[in-house]
Amino acid sequence: MGRMMTAAAALVLGVAGTAVLGTPAAAQRAGFYAVEGMGGDGSRYTGAVQFTPTGPQTWRLSWRVAGETINGVGVSNGKTLAVAYTQGGTLGTVLYEIGPDGSMQGIWTAGREGGLGTERLVPR
Repeated sequence: MGRMMTAAAALVLGVAGTAVLGTPAAAQRAGFYAVEGMGGDGSRYTGAVQFTPTGPQTWRLSWRVAGETINGVGVSNGKTLAVAYTQGGTLGTVLYEIGPDGSMQGIWTAGREGGLGTERLVPR
């Protein structure tokens, strides 16, 4: 997101009460995630993102990167999460694949630049 972040994860209890990794849909959860990313220009960034549920498949996201807060909204189908965000008045989008462990790998673009950045989110 010129510096964007996001993520999701969780454990599902098995029948015997032991923790097992869930499906991507079960893995996505509310809470905080560590963010690591690279802008289209090759610059690297780190930060954190908070996921807050707003419905069964919808989320409010708030990233904190380099002292800046970036806000967005997202919708998930259980395997992917699509997010629209605004950063300093510039609109952007990010598309994440949700892993069974709750981590997310995404690509993003913002504004008129047209370049693609990458981002990885890992549940804390």
